[in-house]
Amino acid sequence: MSSDLCIDLKGKTALVTGGSRGIGRAIALRLAEAGANVAINYLRHKTAATETARAIEQRGTQALILRANVGEEEHVQRMFDEIGKNFGRLDILVSNAASGVLKPALELTLKHFHHTMDINAATLLPLAQHAVQ
Repeated sequence: MSSDLCIDLKGKTALVTGGSRGIGRAIALRLAEAGANVAINYLRHKTAATETARAIEQRGTQALILRANVGEEEHVQRMFDEIGKNFGRLDILVSNAASGVLKPALELTLKHFHHTMDINAATLLPLAQHAVQ
């Protein structure tokens, strides 16, 4: 895949939450094509994360695989600690992790809704706070 991303990210480090598959993977690969080292966060799909890391490294940059539930503060802290140890800093945060409950609307509960909102929206605040420290 050729990149038409007209930006040089050599020497920069990015974190893509939910970066092992789908849109997150595509973003991670584009960042690598622009020269960024990429930390890939995943929760359930280690094989996909490993394949994405391999694809990043084939583009000439470094990859780091981080298993973490972005809804858990301790997991987020460990993830940023690992990024610091491996890359020294973080320049780019892509908050892409998402979750949802696949049920008919009348079977959903407020607990389902809160879980979805916690992962899809509320996690952005602690991620952003850690990213700028």
